[in-house]
Amino acid sequence: MKTKSLAIVLAIAAVSVGGAYVALSRGTRTAEFEPGAVFFADLGTRSGSVDRIELERNGKRLELARAGGQWTLVTSDGYPARFEEIKGLVSGLAGLKGDQKMTARRERHAELALAWPDASGRGARVRLLAGADVVTDVILGEERANPRAQFIRRESEDQTWRVLGSVLVDIEPRRWVEAELLAIPDGEVRGVTLNGLHIAGEESAEGKIDFKVIESSPLVAATDFDWTPTRRVVALRTLPSWLSRLELDDVRKAKVDGDGAAADPAISPEFDMVRGTLKVNAVRDGDAVWISFEAKPKDGAPSAAEINAKKKYPGDPYVPDWTEFAAKHAGWQYRLPAWKLNSLEEANKIPAASEQPADPAAPTVIPSAG
Repeated sequence: MKTKSLAIVLAIAAVSVGGAYVALSRGTRTAEFEPGAVFFADLGTRSGSVDRIELERNGKRLELARAGGQWTLVTSDGYPARFEEIKGLVSGLAGLKGDQKMTARRERHAELALAWPDASGRGARVRLLAGADVVTDVILGEERANPRAQFIRRESEDQTWRVLGSVLVDIEPRRWVEAELLAIPDGEVRGVTLNGLHIAGEESAEGKIDFKVIESSPLVAATDFDWTPTRRVVALRTLPSWLSRLELDDVRKAKVDGDGAAADPAISPEFDMVRGTLKVNAVRDGDAVWISFEAKPKDGAPSAAEINAKKKYPGDPYVPDWTEFAAKHAGWQYRLPAWKLNSLEEANKIPAASEQPADPAAPTVIPSAG
């Protein structure tokens, strides 16, 4: 169905540029170039057969593939891809119109960001394939405004062109998948446990949730970490709201038991919520931190329908069905964005010596959790 939808979108795009083609093609023509004509004339009719997309930029490579009607991000272990982004890329290429013939001198390609390979990251390569057949193989270069235009050349040719319109080639995996993992609303989280620290919230008469450290909680675990007063203040400020916006930078299949690193307790919080519990298992892999989830619904919990009815756009707060959430994310690990990792690590990074300033008159400074 999605393949047919893409073909329909491109057919409409082709009709919409038809008027421009007729008006602009009445001028001077050559056998190889018609100003105003659709640059990739056959892409609209062949789009339905495209089943693989390869993108390269700045030394990075990303591959998408379609099988059985589902697009996946091959370079992220086959995680489901967003069809809307794929449709936008293909229809964007199909909508480009020839505007001006540029240089055919290879030594000048770099001036337009059309040299390849391009270590500067200014240029990008896009390959659309149908089975073993290459439908489109193009280098996309610098963009221009007024009118919106872009320099371009076919990979097999030295001739370059300026086309009307432009196509963004984003090589980051988060662009091609559903990057939002959670957006929990205020008041849903009622407790957090992290590395031997337990924080619990109570609802005030005004309906606000006030959080404090619970010393005698049975959830407090033995740990060598010194939760000093300064560290507790930072934890109280950052942990209860940590799930209010949780996104991924990349995704991969989870390591099988015995083949992966153990979760790091210093950055693996567990959340108690009105309608469920969520354990975040974080593992370090080089400079990256990858997380997986253990989620469970609570029996007899109130319905979240009223909260979820307010969700209109990505990023709006909502409460997931925790059974569905657990099934959807089972077997996957997600790379944490640096800013989310920093907010987990902030209290851990504060030296205990900061509780005893060298100058007795100097106040203790509590770092921002950012």
